[in-house]
Amino acid sequence: MRVVLPVRGPYDAASRKAPIPLYILRKGNFLTPESETILLALASAILAAASSIAFARALPKVGSFALAQAANLGNALILGVIGFWIFDITIFRWEALAWFGVLGISNYCINRWIFFMGMRAMGPSRHVTITSLAPFPALVVAILVLGEEPGALVFFGTALVIIGVITAIYSPSEGRWFHAGIGWSLACMLVFTAGGYMRNRGMHIMPAPVFLTAWGALIAVPTAEVFRKILPKHFFSWEGAGWALAPVIILGIVLNSAQQVIMNFSLKGQMSLAIPIMSATPVFVMVLSAIFLRDLERLNRRVVAGILMTMIGMAAIGVGRHG
Repeated sequence: MRVVLPVRGPYDAASRKAPIPLYILRKGNFLTPESETILLALASAILAAASSIAFARALPKVGSFALAQAANLGNALILGVIGFWIFDITIFRWEALAWFGVLGISNYCINRWIFFMGMRAMGPSRHVTITSLAPFPALVVAILVLGEEPGALVFFGTALVIIGVITAIYSPSEGRWFHAGIGWSLACMLVFTAGGYMRNRGMHIMPAPVFLTAWGALIAVPTAEVFRKILPKHFFSWEGAGWALAPVIILGIVLNSAQQVIMNFSLKGQMSLAIPIMSATPVFVMVLSAIFLRDLERLNRRVVAGILMTMIGMAAIGVGRHG
């Protein structure tokens, strides 16, 4: 028999369930909803960086869509078993499945492929720096559409982001201003921004992050098979992979599975607070890349400085907009 612990908070009020560490902190009144969102977003950023490094190790030997399919299959199997076991049928809502079904097609299927294409072209650190700029288009929309009037700190952060990104991706050795493959990274960032809204909507309707993540990944698997008939075969190739890569791919899938669930928990809180904190992912990627990917990615002082400037700029925008 399963024991369900009653909790009070924005993430699990409908299902009356929460991760045990959060439950303990809530019971002790150590967490506010805002601090809870911050901790979850930070954990998501660290796990996203770790899974990206693991997948980057396998990517040179595996087709980008093949690796995306492996990740989706892993998410569906691991989280499907757990999600089905802990799922509370009383909170079931078809609308939530619809939101995560669309998310499965747009983000789990298409955007995962785009993510791996960008990482192959740009390298993990530069690529994740671009993809983590999700709050930036949201700021542009807020100014142009919603009529927000940003303060001096927001303008300072915006300028720092622009300078930092140009510094990180400038590629003088290749005779061009921008590093090859930047289009993949920019496209990934825009799709991720839209996906954040879908996650937020679905989680508010049915707060079952494990079950919904598994559902989105499951939808992505047959969708990707449609693309198999359209795209070149090398995107789905496993020819360069050997059994030596299996532990790395499995590690990446496990880390990614945990990160997806925690990200869903976080995005059910204040998106304007969660997404800027998740933008710290490039800093963790940069550190892990310097340790584990020295043979695949070279980080010079210019790239490091650009990444750090970008993250400081993102923090300034977040503080300037939301205090």
